[in-house]
Amino acid sequence: MRKNSHSIRLKIVIWAVGLSLVLALFIATTSYILSMRYLKENQHQSALTNIHVLGNNIDSNINTVMTFSNWICLDSTINNYVQSVAETYTEDKILGRKLSMMTWNHLNNEFNIVGVRNYVDRVVISTIDGKNFLQDIAGGGASSSSNTPQMIMASSFYEPLISSPSFSWYGICKNPMSKSGNPPIIPIIRAIYKADSSEVLGWVYMDIPVSVIIDSLKSFVFENDDALYLTFTEGVSYRYDGRSFVKDSLPTGLVTYTLPETGWKLSYLPSESALKARMKLYLALIILIFTVILFAGIILSLSLHRIITKPVSKLIDRLDQIGLGDFSRDPSIEWPNELGEIGIGINSLSQNVSDLMEKRILDEKTKHDLEYQVLQSQINPHFLYNTLNTIKWMATIQGSEGIADMSTALSRLMKNIAKGTESVISLKDEFALLDDYFTIMKYRYGGTIELGYETEDEALLQCKINRFSLQPIIENSIFHGIEPKGSAGKIVVHTYKNDDKLFIDVTDNGVGMTKETIDDVLSGKARSSNEFFRQIGVSNVNERIKYTFGEEYGMHITSEVGSFTTTTLILPLKYM
Repeated sequence: MRKNSHSIRLKIVIWAVGLSLVLALFIATTSYILSMRYLKENQHQSALTNIHVLGNNIDSNINTVMTFSNWICLDSTINNYVQSVAETYTEDKILGRKLSMMTWNHLNNEFNIVGVRNYVDRVVISTIDGKNFLQDIAGGGASSSSNTPQMIMASSFYEPLISSPSFSWYGICKNPMSKSGNPPIIPIIRAIYKADSSEVLGWVYMDIPVSVIIDSLKSFVFENDDALYLTFTEGVSYRYDGRSFVKDSLPTGLVTYTLPETGWKLSYLPSESALKARMKLYLALIILIFTVILFAGIILSLSLHRIITKPVSKLIDRLDQIGLGDFSRDPSIEWPNELGEIGIGINSLSQNVSDLMEKRILDEKTKHDLEYQVLQSQINPHFLYNTLNTIKWMATIQGSEGIADMSTALSRLMKNIAKGTESVISLKDEFALLDDYFTIMKYRYGGTIELGYETEDEALLQCKINRFSLQPIIENSIFHGIEPKGSAGKIVVHTYKNDDKLFIDVTDNGVGMTKETIDDVLSGKARSSNEFFRQIGVSNVNERIKYTFGEEYGMHITSEVGSFTTTTLILPLKYM
């Protein structure tokens, strides 16, 4: 019956949830594919727009430099200088200097007017042999030398660039004017031709600091795994690492834009992590849609379950609970329908069984109470300690102090037994009970035994302990330790705490116990001394501690034969 109801419910859940799951998976998969395609296209378009703006800015700056270099190559004053300076210096040095100064002023004026100083550190115009040259340095920060043309002509880029019929780019090179090669530059070298022929009269050199390109890239925001590449000619590509350009080959998946004026190529590798981060947002939305659809299916299955199978399942579960001993009334199965009438009948049955059991328990309790009263009436402790008080006063009058002390101690013990109902008392009160018991034992053994206390903190005297826990241990120390010794003995009760636990060590200097004797004492098999509480032994103390405070507490005994025995009580650090 229970199996059939569960199978019906399972079929309902499978159909409802399964249909919702298939629908949710289809929508989620379609949304994920379309979202991924849209994000990739959007990222590609965004990257292309960014490098368009960045590339046009760089292209505009470099185009200014290229225009200035074209002007130098076509200017008649500069053409006249490179063509006649050598001959003029030979004929008249003063005229040669005037020619050089006039041409340099002409160059410097144009250098300042067109604004090339912002992009070029050095302009050198030289005759083809490098013996006569003009030089203009932006801001005067760069170093100058008399053999500047020779240093340029000795560089690796001179021959490829001077021999090129048009603009050509060699890439990022070491600065020929610096021993260290820093700062790196992008060199420009153009041949200056004779006005009416193809004869090369000289050349112009300009160096573009790489910092000009880097400054343009500062506004570009880089992710951890994206990359920007700059390509001058085929096979000469550099990767920007955030601070400088490093020569590197081009990977796949680049978005590339060719600068229209310079012909440089600016390539950008989109960030995979940025794409994944955006995809996570879309994925979260897709998961939300998936969850909503799935949740709707679960709600549908739960509704069907509540309407069809839940009432029958609750009735069966209620019968199972009654079988396990729960006879309480359950109003939730008393529905206003036919199944509710069955539920009312089940509740009435369980109530009748519960009433019958409670009556049986009450009868048993009454029986035990009567038996306990009969036991109490057999020996009335009040009569005993009143009689002992009378003996005490008679012994005091007659000067028998020992009898008086023993009578007083025994009287207090009997009084505590008669009036004490608490199972847990303070350690201070337990010590008082122990003192009364030991007073009797001390006189019995003729004063050959001693009891001492070592308490590390007086506040520990307010900790909780089971009533009559220490007396059986002291009795065990006397009976198993000191009495067989045949001489005087001493028992020390050491109280201390460690973390959240209270420790009480009861140590005697008796004959000690073997491991077998310790096991017998803890298990209750050891022979009783039959002196005080006949049924309260060491094993009883251990069991009461565990029952009251938990299994992690209790006691253990360590001993060395012929030397000592220590019984340790472990209790929680709980104050009254």
